[in-house]
Amino acid sequence: MNITVTLYATLTRYHPQGKSNEPFTVELPEGAVVDDLIEHLGIKKTDAKQAFIRHKSRPGDHPLQDGDKVAIFPPVGGGQ
Repeated sequence: MNITVTLYATLTRYHPQGKSNEPFTVELPEGAVVDDLIEHLGIKKTDAKQAFIRHKSRPGDHPLQDGDKVAIFPPVGGGQ
């Protein structure tokens, strides 16, 4: 199945074309979940804090569907 991925902030370094937040497509086997996608991209689980699918935050065990668009964000830092 094909998943469209957009990486944000410090995760852009995992983009296959070099540091970018442009969407790209990943092919995964049927039955894959969010954690499988993160692992496929080489991102450490501690570096990927939030994954949004259909505008909702989803847990690592959320099943992916062909055509899903996934936005992955790192933990938020900064502030006082």
